[in-house]
Amino acid sequence: MRVALTLGLLACVGCQAYDDLPLLEVESIDPGQVEPGSTLRIQGRGFPLGRPAFVDLTGRVYRPGLPPSAIDARLAGDVENETLILVPITGAVIERLGGRATFDGRFRLSFRTGDDRRDVFDERSIVLDFLPDTSALFLTDAALDETEEVLDAKAFGVGLSREESGNVGVRVDAVEPGGLAARQGVLVGDTLVALDGVRLHSWRDFVPDPTRTDSDVSVVREGLQGVQVLRWPHPADRPAVDPVAVVIVLLFGLIAGWFSPIAIRFTATPLGTTAVRLARLSLALIFVAALFCLSAFKSTTIWILVLGVFAALFSVAAKERTARISFVFVVASTLTVMLLSRTADLSAIVAAQQGGLLDWYVFRSPASTLAFGVYLDVLSRVSRQNRFSASLYVVAAAVLGAALFLGGWPSSDPIEGIAALTAKAGAQLVAARFFRMPYRVATSTSALAFGLALLSAGLQDDALLAFWPPLALGAATALLLRTLVSSPPLRGNLARVGAALQRARGTASRL
Repeated sequence: MRVALTLGLLACVGCQAYDDLPLLEVESIDPGQVEPGSTLRIQGRGFPLGRPAFVDLTGRVYRPGLPPSAIDARLAGDVENETLILVPITGAVIERLGGRATFDGRFRLSFRTGDDRRDVFDERSIVLDFLPDTSALFLTDAALDETEEVLDAKAFGVGLSREESGNVGVRVDAVEPGGLAARQGVLVGDTLVALDGVRLHSWRDFVPDPTRTDSDVSVVREGLQGVQVLRWPHPADRPAVDPVAVVIVLLFGLIAGWFSPIAIRFTATPLGTTAVRLARLSLALIFVAALFCLSAFKSTTIWILVLGVFAALFSVAAKERTARISFVFVVASTLTVMLLSRTADLSAIVAAQQGGLLDWYVFRSPASTLAFGVYLDVLSRVSRQNRFSASLYVVAAAVLGAALFLGGWPSSDPIEGIAALTAKAGAQLVAARFFRMPYRVATSTSALAFGLALLSAGLQDDALLAFWPPLALGAATALLLRTLVSSPPLRGNLARVGAALQRARGTASRL
């Protein structure tokens, strides 16, 4: 155990020793808006020749007529000389970034060092507009009726110009008397520059976020300094979920989970010794540190290879088929999340999990919830073994599961991120001790999860059911409570408390 704890501390020290180096200097990033076929020019100093340049965009994208979403994308750049990097923008790149969108977040330019253990980089905040192909827009305009009106602009009380200068902003050609825009002081000749985070380049962009009932419209006027932000109340095309309905569905989930037939099959087992738990927590710290220090560990395929090696070691040591079967379930659950997130990169999966508990993949959809249940069953089967080979396998799987299902590392600070991910892996190991399902049930559940993920991959919306998150949360809470209440230690304590109350009642009656 002391050896495992020492290795965990050394892993953290090693991670600090190979922190990335902010040695680059980026002076400008042009242009502020790009379209397919254009090139993003990065000017600065100290760019190494002959080495690949990586541009990471981490933040949120705002698209006309859609709610904002998180993004973590990497682009490749070509070093022209020590002061210039060119990043080609193709149609595929813009589609990967969400099509017509405004990106608002962090821009990071980096190069790998010669020892391939860290990056040299420069990082800053940036706002970029990704525009569609101009030639395609001309064809679209030719097919439109000249008298067609922009309905959203009309609802706001303005008429927008169809002239496009290539710069940010759309001119107001008409203002409806007594309309909302007129009451807030908008005049003909003013320029609308942004709506709900989307910078406007065309009248087509003036489409509000369908989930909001109150949009922000940014307006500028020639001769006046600053940008005025106006309020635009309007009905939501996708109204927010009614809180009363969420509570009702949550209660229904509690009832369904409590009386679920599968709950009868759950078995509670006593936890392992303190030494085993501490050793596994130390191993979790080592694996998490490796994830932060080694870029290769950002890929789920590397984790699958590592888990496959550990599963083989455990299978040879234990001489049973538990490792082989559980490894198949781990791969199936991982592939399910990869299908739902449409990426194999752990950083991108974690970035997509930003938000509250109900936004994480464990409750993202029926597929993710079922996959998480199978994953817990895998940890449950293997964690009962006290062999070192079993500890390697189950702890590595717990770390991967914390990233896939439990929100990963919510902090950008390395130390906080390591601590958070280690704690989540440990909590997952503890929860797994109380969870178990028969092989037949696990196989059916895994197959169903993977099938639902395949189905959702072809749909626009990842969530197959609008009220799935509260339903899943209620069912999971009920299953957990039922398992805890039915555990032998708790039942024994409740029996002793009941007996003590009975004796106290008898004593009181005699007195």
